[in-house]
Amino acid sequence: MASGALIDTHCHINSLDIHLREELFTLGEKKFIFIDVSTDSYSARLSVTLSSQYSFIYSCLGFHPLGADSFKEEVINEFEELSHQSKKVVGIGEIGLDYKSQASFETQAKVFKRFIELAKRLDLPIVVHNRWNSSSLFDILDEYFSSYRKVIFHCFSQDRKVLEKILRKDGWVSFSLNILRKKREIIEALKAVPFENLLLETDSPYMFINGKKSHPLNIKDVYSFVAQLKEISLEELSQRVLANAKEAFRI
Repeated sequence: MASGALIDTHCHINSLDIHLREELFTLGEKKFIFIDVSTDSYSARLSVTLSSQYSFIYSCLGFHPLGADSFKEEVINEFEELSHQSKKVVGIGEIGLDYKSQASFETQAKVFKRFIELAKRLDLPIVVHNRWNSSSLFDILDEYFSSYRKVIFHCFSQDRKVLEKILRKDGWVSFSLNILRKKREIIEALKAVPFENLLLETDSPYMFINGKKSHPLNIKDVYSFVAQLKEISLEELSQRVLANAKEAFRI
């Protein structure tokens, strides 16, 4: 693992067009590290294949709440087998809640809990997607975690109050390309988050910037913005975030 590399702790290489993937593979080695996050069985299998082929890619096995209605118990067994087959599987996610899902809250919560239970059994961190009332999310998490040190709150887009609740239990807070939109409450949260809890990501290609799909290589823009905002050198920021990612994902 390259010590000076920039790490993107949440991207979807498995969802990239094949030509964009090739660009990533050409430029990635020794310069970047990617946590490739899946959203269903197909993307999970592809992610494990990609991480087995490239040293700078790691996999998270996830099931997005937008697909909660299609969940079958066999997925749990499949993910457990994949995690045993590959040491490059470093987390379960993304999983969580989403008000845009056609599945009911009860169904989403049930599926969410099944994957939390899997992560606990495998001793892996979870990567949380939340587009719902935050109190509902915390109610579920608090059933399973007295500390949030194995919980990564992906693409943080809430306010300081939510941030403080996460920090009280020492969770990981991951900021994405959406910080470039400079929404006041997200920027205030980014200013406030301690370096000890900070992760950075693109959420590409699903995060749109200026109306265009993003790419994992856009992680450079995230680091540049954060370094300037938090008045730290790019080199020190990259070292801190890489150290955090190593702890969070045990890579």
